[in-house]
Amino acid sequence: MRQWLVTLQGLPASGRSWDAVVSAHDLSDVHEGQVEAIAGLAGDVPLSLSLVHKGNVYYLTGHWRCLIKRTCSRCTAPFEWQAEGELERAYQLGIAKVADAQDVDDPEGVYEYLPEPGELDLLDVLREDIWLTWKADVICSDSCKGLCADCGSNLNTGTCSCKKDNDDHPFAILRKLKLDDGSM
Repeated sequence: MRQWLVTLQGLPASGRSWDAVVSAHDLSDVHEGQVEAIAGLAGDVPLSLSLVHKGNVYYLTGHWRCLIKRTCSRCTAPFEWQAEGELERAYQLGIAKVADAQDVDDPEGVYEYLPEPGELDLLDVLREDIWLTWKADVICSDSCKGLCADCGSNLNTGTCSCKKDNDDHPFAILRKLKLDDGSM
């Protein structure tokens, strides 16, 4: 989408700043951008960005926050997972050379090269950053009790009728074991 495309070459000396709201539709549209679309967004994503040019390096920094519809890994209930991130990127115009791995303007030497004129798709940058914060296993709350291992009932919504002391269990004999408390 042309709205999120920025050209680095010719950036004003003062740089550029944005306080924008990226629509969930734009981020989930599989026909836009090069980075995989974000499915399940619960709403639009507020985004604050700043782009400055120092020497031959362009620095993009910012902050974003979003809610994504997920499934709890413990109780399998749907919930809205909050994700947020601090975005930090450095870019240079041209083609990367092995000798340019370290640059005096950027002591860490970690930047991405963009062919001139340096078109940067901010939608792709945001998508990439959201994917980098993605967690495979998320829980609905720290107090989530999960599912009963025997019957599969959600223990957050009530108790189950499973027998807790199963004497037929192979490890049931361990309940009779008297352990020394460590005192002498």
